[in-house]
Amino acid sequence: MNTIQTRLTAAAMISLACLVAGCNPAVKSTTVVIEVPAPIVQVEMLCPISGEPVTIDDEAAYIESFVVYCKGRENARQFASLDAKQRGKLGAAQVLPQKGIANTTCPLTGETLTAWASPVVYEGTVIGFASVSDANQFRALKADRKAKMIADWKASSGA
Repeated sequence: MNTIQTRLTAAAMISLACLVAGCNPAVKSTTVVIEVPAPIVQVEMLCPISGEPVTIDDEAAYIESFVVYCKGRENARQFASLDAKQRGKLGAAQVLPQKGIANTTCPLTGETLTAWASPVVYEGTVIGFASVSDANQFRALKADRKAKMIADWKASSGA
């Protein structure tokens, strides 16, 4: 998995804590590594209405707080006027990468993911589920059942 590593020295962490608490403890110089999942960088985006290539300089529409770029204001308006189910289908190609989701089918139901997919971090990887209830059902499984489900899903989907 790709990660971005942020290094903070113990001194920096203690200094931050001391700013809040107003203390001055002895400082050791050790390094703490915090791993943060790297977002999926989208190389090419297509307008969900016209299918034309778009960039971040094009018109924006939104699904929840996620940006969906459209070619021109009319396409952005048309996208925004669609019902939620249709926006979810058409916006998935741009929204799923923003959520860090690389898969396109739900491991639990086998459904094609939409922009409304719910991300779950499993063993350092973000996996998308078709709904929040599917994600919660997966979270509730014991570790061995989770591992078996993911292995079966990867085998059947070629992931």
